[in-house]
Amino acid sequence: MDLLLKGGWVVTHERVEQADVAIKGEKIAALGPDLEAPGATVRDVTGKYILPGAIDAHVHYQMPIGDLLTADDWFTGTRLAACGGVTTVIDYAEPSGPEEPLTQSLAQRLAEARDQACVDYGLHQVVMAGQEEDSQELKKVVEKGVTSFKVFTTYNQRLSYAAIGRLLQQARQLGAMVTVHCEDHEIVTAKRQELEAGGRTAPAYHATSRPADAEIQAIQEVIRQAGEAGAPVYIVHVSTGGGAAAIAAARAQGRQVFGETCPHYLLLTDERYASPDCRLFLMCPPLRTAKDNRDLWQHLAGGDLQVVATDHCSYSPEQKAAGTAFYNTPSGVPGTETLLPLLYSYGVSRGWLTLPQMVRVLATNPARLFGLYPRKGRLAPGSDADLVVFDPRQEVTLQAAGLHSAAGYTIFAGFSLQGYPEATYLRGRLVYDRGQFLGQAGQGKFIPGQVSTS
Repeated sequence: MDLLLKGGWVVTHERVEQADVAIKGEKIAALGPDLEAPGATVRDVTGKYILPGAIDAHVHYQMPIGDLLTADDWFTGTRLAACGGVTTVIDYAEPSGPEEPLTQSLAQRLAEARDQACVDYGLHQVVMAGQEEDSQELKKVVEKGVTSFKVFTTYNQRLSYAAIGRLLQQARQLGAMVTVHCEDHEIVTAKRQELEAGGRTAPAYHATSRPADAEIQAIQEVIRQAGEAGAPVYIVHVSTGGGAAAIAAARAQGRQVFGETCPHYLLLTDERYASPDCRLFLMCPPLRTAKDNRDLWQHLAGGDLQVVATDHCSYSPEQKAAGTAFYNTPSGVPGTETLLPLLYSYGVSRGWLTLPQMVRVLATNPARLFGLYPRKGRLAPGSDADLVVFDPRQEVTLQAAGLHSAAGYTIFAGFSLQGYPEATYLRGRLVYDRGQFLGQAGQGKFIPGQVSTS
């Protein structure tokens, strides 16, 4: 054995038990009480939790939009992930336009990450209008280990609902998952036109410009398309209680519909758009109401939503400040580093989630849905030794100065945390320890996904 974590509480997706964890090379070798490992490095983790490394299944690092590039590139994004107990991220390969082959955009994205990534990573493949018809390219993408597609119901790269239905049929045949950004384009367009006509275009009108009904109606239509295709579907960044309820209703009927939400939709409200720094809180979909917060927590606790991810898409305050209206302010916020401690402090500590539930929504479920399980998302012999030593007694007040995003701010500034990652191990290697990043660029590996069995 190479490493023995001794005296901690091991948290799996099923239970919490006092046990030691032995690691050999990059894999977990054994779990159990009173393990012996002669010659191994021993770390005393008495009174602390040993968690599987979190998986942030929705990030955007080094993403260009027009003339802008996100503040966090593959290095800084995955460095901050390691510092927050996230050992795998899933980013996106996005074609420059519908004429670019999917495999070309995928190859370019893999090349960008290869020498920069500090943690392991997978990719979702963005599909643009017309590309849902190209069965050979879709098949090649899946064969290269990218087993999930991403589409939008709004923005310039949107697909029509009928086109999404065609992609769902293709994905079903390939054993892949379609993930969807759900905001109805007609509703969003009409609302923008109404606001522009009234001269109400300041960033403060962001939430008004993208109403809850836009999300709810898009989710309902995408669920209908998935039902007709007989295919599973995954709804990203659910921001409304109504959207979560639509997913819950479909699941109650036995449909394979999966939902993801984000910490900011659980913990922040649209009141932030009334503040002078409202631009810092612009993301799509926007922040909603306190009732939506509560509804999302209830659906997460009840199993109607399966994943909490961050949609990390960071811009600096200077980049944000260039926006003059809700439609030209860069949309996105940093979040990967604070994912795990926020969900523990405001989910587990406040009684919304149990520790095993937290492990499910942060590790096991995304690993299963995106073909990374059982290599990732599991604490068991044979799985990658992606581990977090989590100290439930450590008190932290979140401030930008203590975090690692190149954006230089956090939307959770001032939030009090009870519990924080003490150490992060990536495939048995210590990459973060008590506030210090110990990893290096290029140590992260692309983890090919297997076709989903969920």
